[in-house]
Amino acid sequence: MKIDKTRTRVLAARVPKCAVAALALVGASAALAQLPASFPVKSYAQELVDRTVAQHPDLRAVVMHVTPPNAADNVVIASNIGRIGKPADADDLDVIATGKPHVAMDQGNKRIEIELPLHDVGGQTVGSLGLVWRYPVGGNHAEFERIAGVIRDALSRRILSLANLMDPYPFTPLVTTKSRAQTLVEEALQRHPEVTVLALRARVQPKGDLVLLGSTFGRHGKKADADDMKVLDATAPITGVYSNGKRFGVDLPIRNRIGVAIGTLNVGYAYGSGQDAKALAAHAVALRDELQTRVAATPALEEIDP
Repeated sequence: MKIDKTRTRVLAARVPKCAVAALALVGASAALAQLPASFPVKSYAQELVDRTVAQHPDLRAVVMHVTPPNAADNVVIASNIGRIGKPADADDLDVIATGKPHVAMDQGNKRIEIELPLHDVGGQTVGSLGLVWRYPVGGNHAEFERIAGVIRDALSRRILSLANLMDPYPFTPLVTTKSRAQTLVEEALQRHPEVTVLALRARVQPKGDLVLLGSTFGRHGKKADADDMKVLDATAPITGVYSNGKRFGVDLPIRNRIGVAIGTLNVGYAYGSGQDAKALAAHAVALRDELQTRVAATPALEEIDP
């Protein structure tokens, strides 16, 4: 990722304003042509960028480079500086290929850019993340690299997979992403930092559909599939290994005060050789039981809880 203001100023000085605008439109159209036709107006990736900018107002630029599913080219899919669809440059691709961060300064040593590999929750590389700060006099490269790593790791905890980044946000246009269910998920994550994935589904009116109301990966309002529906009637935890063997998942029903299943909980943990699957499943059950006491006291998990 290179942010070159000089080239833009020179172009504007030599070409009439109407021609500059036309060139910009042509460039934008060419860039957007690199994205799938189904690319949403606002993607989940863009939501993650927006959150990052809000949490770190000192950042000048945040850019995600990803190769969309079934696409040939790596492009910008989300940023706070536009350029959506712009192909990645050599530095971006090198970071993804080698897994090594790239650090650069602009010509006046006034800005520092750190590019590093972006991972999903299972540790798979899904693209690259570019971060730019103003560089203070006497600044410390190592400290900026440390902060960049912290930001990247926080984002990775919110990315289920490469395809997840391409989801529309919100997944269903009229659903709230700030539900009571989402609040319960966020609070549970604070108490249980070992959890890597958490999703809470519940039946909602008027039809009683089972939908996703709170999660670590967006998709609010997504209706349950057949496998999710099976969880409602499960008498024991349903477990599985995902993300190429790097994530252990547990699905459990959540019940109300009288024992009727009103929703489901999906809990994920980092997983590797030598880990005790039974112990992880037991931890998930304990988390469900803890959360269930709060869910039972909440009449409508889909209600807005800002």
